[in-house]
Amino acid sequence: MSLEITAPANLLDPSPETAYFWGRVVGDGAIADNRIRIRTSDETAAHRLAAIAEPEQTRDGSDETEQKQDGITHHVREREYLHDTSITRRENEYMVTVTGDITADAASKLGLPTPMGAFEKVESDEPSNATSNAETDITTTSHPDYDFADLTEYTQPLLRGLFEGCGTICYKQSAGAVGLSFVHDKRILERINDLLGNLSVPTPTSDPAPASGSGHWFSLDDDAAPAVGRQLYADTDSTGLFAPSRRRKLLGCLDRIDNE
Repeated sequence: MSLEITAPANLLDPSPETAYFWGRVVGDGAIADNRIRIRTSDETAAHRLAAIAEPEQTRDGSDETEQKQDGITHHVREREYLHDTSITRRENEYMVTVTGDITADAASKLGLPTPMGAFEKVESDEPSNATSNAETDITTTSHPDYDFADLTEYTQPLLRGLFEGCGTICYKQSAGAVGLSFVHDKRILERINDLLGNLSVPTPTSDPAPASGSGHWFSLDDDAAPAVGRQLYADTDSTGLFAPSRRRKLLGCLDRIDNE
């Protein structure tokens, strides 16, 4: 699917594009030293995020061993499964890097910690054993508010960005259900829970519990997951503000349980 993404005049001006962008940053990104880096396993999503940030604001990473194309770095990582760190999987990983004073402005306006996350150096394109989970990368050097008040007019793309950054999808064959959960720092999970309450469908969730590595996680009730999942991706064909692989997996699982 080829869609043209319109770059906002300012990354901190409220819009569907900036809401999705900052959801991805908070979900699985890093901020430090006038740099913002967003991680994604979907190449199309990487190009869409780079388009939101505007081409002149993006640049390649400094590691010459990474494959570079159109301002996006790519390598293959061995990644621990969020709920069970004894399980690993190999996946493509794309990085979008934005530089400039926007980092300090974002920390001030959105209540983000600085530094946030980690800028790991990847030694080669071979699988890395470095942990890349969002919940283990987040630092706690400050007391962030994660203030999304200016973006709540665009709750749907904001939540979609957060879901694609730190959400998980689990097909429960024995129960004929799809599980949706979020894994991250407990403070971020509180904000996500608040945002879920802004949706027009019921969003009952479990209480946050410690994750197997570090951080916390909570899940939506199985009965609520289909309506929430479909609402998160409603009307996205016209916007392009989503990762195609994530939408395909979620909607495919939901269609499967509908047909059982």
